[in-house]
Formats: sequence, C-alpha cells, structure tokens
Amino acid sequence: MDNTILNRFNHYLINQNFMGYDPYDALNSPILKFLTFNNRVIGIFLVQMLNYLPINLRLLLAIKKEYNPKGMGLFLSAYSKKYMITKDESDLKKINFFAEWLMQNASSGYSGLCWGYNFDWPNRAFFAPKGTPTAVNTSYIGFAFLDAYRATGEEEFLKCARSACNFILNDLNSTKYPEGLCFSYTPIDKSCVHNANMLSSAFLAEVGRLTNEISLINEAKLRMDFSVNKQTINGSWFYGEAKNQRWIDSFHTGYNLIALYRFYDVVREERYMNSLKRGYKFYLQNFFLPDGTVKYFYNKIYPLDCHAFAHAIITLKTLSFLNKEVSRDLLKKVLGKTIDLFWSERGYFYYRKNKLFINKIPYMRWVQAWMFLALVELINNED
Repeated sequence: MDNTILNRFNHYLINQNFMGYDPYDALNSPILKFLTFNNRVIGIFLVQMLNYLPINLRLLLAIKKEYNPKGMGLFLSAYSKKYMITKDESDLKKINFFAEWLMQNASSGYSGLCWGYNFDWPNRAFFAPKGTPTAVNTSYIGFAFLDAYRATGEEEFLKCARSACNFILNDLNSTKYPEGLCFSYTPIDKSCVHNANMLSSAFLAEVGRLTNEISLINEAKLRMDFSVNKQTINGSWFYGEAKNQRWIDSFHTGYNLIALYRFYDVVREERYMNSLKRGYKFYLQNFFLPDGTVKYFYNKIYPLDCHAFAHAIITLKTLSFLNKEVSRDLLKKVLGKTIDLFWSERGYFYYRKNKLFINKIPYMRWVQAWMFLALVELINNED
C-alpha cells in the first residue's frame, strides 16, 4: 500500500489532537438535551436527526470537540501495531499518551477498568447516561491494552487488560438461555447483542491465555457458545435477539467474525472454526458489490458508510486465510473504492454517501479512528 495517504492522515490526526465530533453526540448540546424533556424516544429522534444532517450544526448547538474513549482505544491499537513495524519513538510516545488517558478516564465505581461514551446515548433498548461503561467499548479498549503490551512489553498494560476482565465478569449482566449465557451490553440492561457478547468473550479468552487463567477461558466459552448456537442457517447473525434488533449489517457481522476468530485462536476447537467459515462465507457473498462497494446491510446498499468500509478492510485482511484469492482481490477493490468515495484532500475521510448527497463531516471515532486502524493493518505484515 502507498503510505502517502497514511502519512497525510497521520498528520491530520495529530493536528486535531485526536479530538472530534461523533455521529451520536447530539445530547452534548445543552439545547438539545433540554428539548428531550428526559424522554428516551425524543432523545433518539434528536440524535438521529443530527446524525443524518450533512451540515455540521454542532458549533451552533454548543457541542464541543472531545476525546472519545473508544476512539482513543482504537488509536492505541493502531499506534501499537504501527510501533511494532516502525520502532519510531514518536509512535511509542503516542502509545503512552493514549494508554495514560484511558487509565485516567475510565468509568468509576465498577469492579475493574471500563469505559463508556463521552455523551448520553439513547437507543432502542435503553438509555445510557454519559460514561456508562459498555461491553463493546471495554473489550476494544482492553484489546488495545493487549496490543500495547505486545508492542512494548510493559506489564502495566497487561494489568489494565486484566482489570477490565473484572468489569466484564462482575458488572455486566449474564442472562441464561437454552443456548447458553449471554453478556449484557451495559450493567444497566439485559439486552442480548451478539457483538457485545462475542467481543467480551474473545477478550476474556485472550487475557486468560496470557495470564494462564483457565477460568477466564471457561467463562468466555459459556458465552461464546450462546452466539455460536444462535448463528442462523445461512451463517449470519442478527444484531441482537430482541424483536427490534433483527437486522444484519456488514460491520457488526465483521465484529462478530473477528471476535470469533480471536476466540478460536485461543481454544482451537473445530466447532468454532466451522462457525467462522460459515459466517465468513455469508460475509463474502452478501456484503460486497463486484467493484468493491461495501453494502451497509446484506439486503440493502445504502448508506455507503466509511465505517463499514474501514471494518471491511480489517475483516478481509484478518480472515483472508479462509479464502485467500477472493479475499485479497476484494480487499484491493474495497481499498480503492474507499479512497475514491471518502478520502478528502484535506487529509481525512468523509462519513457517508447517501443516494442524494455526501456527508463530509470528519467524525473522529466512527470514521477516522477506524480508518487509521484499517490502514495500519494493511502495512502490518503486508504480503
């Protein structure tokens, strides 16, 4: 891959100090927060309205650029992987910067280190006040600390990851189903969302391998079995098990597949590989157009979302061993399409392309952090 774009992108991120807006930060506006009247449905409407608009009204709404914990975790992963290639002192300094920020800005009052969002988050299942830790954020940030540990050998980073396991095991709810146990999304809900469950399980297993704690792996297996058993006959997963969560999109499918692969890499049991192969086959056959366009849903193309393209790059690179010829050809096409559709000469990536317009807002967590990680993955162990 030509590193020119990566270098320009890196320069942009440094100039922004890794701070930015988020598609879901509407309720950081005191104006919009007041207009919700503490009603979750109104909150969802206002968040989606601001998310959809191609014009950035955040300055008018008194929404400030901020650090986002998940974005900071993705940058920690990216710079850890980058440092393993470059051994550049500036990359090492960024590892320490992100790690220190995450340690200092974890959510308080829980069994271990954990992280939420820097905004109130009303969604279909529950309302999560600012700072409410989530399984997804904590798992990704936990993985980032593992990446930092592998890159530097710093034991403190492994301790941070191990601490996050305590949150997952002790503070998340586990609901028992005939198919197994399922982690909740946050400590305040009992929803069953597969990417939250699978990421948490994979993270526990990876930490368990590094710390020689078979108990962590066993706890992970009880939950991963649930999602494997809930895989549909065509190899896909619904986003969640509630009636209003029965959609299938590309990037959550990618989250699930990589989580399952990371879990398999620990336990090495064939049934998990069989599930992974079925899921990846569905992924390849249903989420891409011949020119490398990444569909948002398996049965619907639009919106074209840079986040989906970024995670497709990561998924295709990570799982290419399952179907090398198709994966590598598709990866080149997806990368080319991503640059054509979303790259700005100002040094960042646009958000979305709808049928009628392009949303060019450079959201930091949703787009920039994921794209930076994707581009770093491409230079990491390039074939």
